[in-house]
Amino acid sequence: MGLRASTIAVLAALASLGGVLGSATAARAEPTKLTFFIWAGSNQGVVPREVIEAYHKAHPDVTIDILESNNQITYPKMVAARRVTPDAPIVDCGFFNVDSITRGDVDDMWESLDPAKIPNMANVLPQYARPDNRGVAYQMSAIGLLYNKNLVHTPPDSWTALWSPEYKGKVVMFDYDTRALVIAARLNGGSEKDIDPGFRIWAQHADNFRALVDSNDGVKNALASGDAAIAPWFNSISRIWINEGAPFGFVIPKEGAIGFPLYLTIVKGVTPAQRTVCESLINTLLDGKNAGRYGELTLGIPTVKNAVLSEARQKDPQLNLDVAEKAIVLDYSTIAQNTTAWHRRWDREVKRRMQ
Repeated sequence: MGLRASTIAVLAALASLGGVLGSATAARAEPTKLTFFIWAGSNQGVVPREVIEAYHKAHPDVTIDILESNNQITYPKMVAARRVTPDAPIVDCGFFNVDSITRGDVDDMWESLDPAKIPNMANVLPQYARPDNRGVAYQMSAIGLLYNKNLVHTPPDSWTALWSPEYKGKVVMFDYDTRALVIAARLNGGSEKDIDPGFRIWAQHADNFRALVDSNDGVKNALASGDAAIAPWFNSISRIWINEGAPFGFVIPKEGAIGFPLYLTIVKGVTPAQRTVCESLINTLLDGKNAGRYGELTLGIPTVKNAVLSEARQKDPQLNLDVAEKAIVLDYSTIAQNTTAWHRRWDREVKRRMQ
């Protein structure tokens, strides 16, 4: 995906958002300019653009550029810029997935958010809280089990299916999927801080893998062709494939979905004036109506407990707010600290045993 930056003009009335900007906008911000990061595609820019337009209506002296891309491309550039110009970040605030935000903990990239300045943080489910409030959870993608309905006639009901003899040679997943490693550890007496049981399970059942892939299409093609039968996968992407006619089913295991959180945060190096604007934008995005609308448009699940969802979404057992509340929230900070070592162990202890 390419990068695209644009300055948003003020045309929409503030009332069109169906909400208020929050207490952080009560005082007029001093003239300033900042860059807000959003993800490209899949309606992910709709709500942030609406919020930014409304902010401009209230604060015409503030210029907000939008950088639209993905974390994989943008985050390394942010780190490089911080090393050279720590007081002039190329992105001042915006959206970051759990992989980037935990890497940012290691790279010391994030400001701590002040709940007094972002009062809507009080409505975020507490299990998604970040250390020192270095970001706030906004949405989550539920990871469950995707399967080929032509090959699997009784939907699997547990994460243990992935290493069950029933699925020998039938599992496809991302290579180095630390989430699958951790869930194996958790269900066999271990944890993120005691990962040995996870490695033991996957080493013993390495022959369950049909393939380890590095792309969404790799998962989709292996399942659609019948080369594989089951995969740990994201509900949002699964729903798109199913709607397109792929012969897939998706199930949330009885132990719960694995929550893959998406965050809003502020980047270190912002000025006090920029921080004020970022706080207001984040607070407004966390408003229940905006959080619900974002989830509806992107097939995400809000982590904001007062998110306003349509009746259809409220009744959807895979996309309603209960999924986020009951999800297994992994210790992603510990995972990030150990990823490099775990990758080496995966090569040595698991991949070499694949048949």
